[in-house]
Amino acid sequence: MLIDRQEVMRMARLARLELSDREIDQYQKDLTSFLSSGQKLQQVDVSAVEGTSHAVAMTHELRKDAVGESLPQAEILSAAPEAMDGFFKVPRIVEEQE
Repeated sequence: MLIDRQEVMRMARLARLELSDREIDQYQKDLTSFLSSGQKLQQVDVSAVEGTSHAVAMTHELRKDAVGESLPQAEILSAAPEAMDGFFKVPRIVEEQE
């Protein structure tokens, strides 16, 4: 499939790119080559190949949920830069609306 200069210029305009004549020529060659590769891949018979989402089998071993003891609140808050009324005190990040 051949991409012409007009098509490259149209894509550049849509992407809001300003290309030199040399860049247009280079993109024309690159895009034509890329699309030709895609056409070659479409000719390969993959009817017997099962579809996958990953190249290798992926399994995720998850640990069992187990109830355990929590750390004491006072110990946790002792590591905080600032605490107030049993909670972490942090700087305000949401501005109030008028």
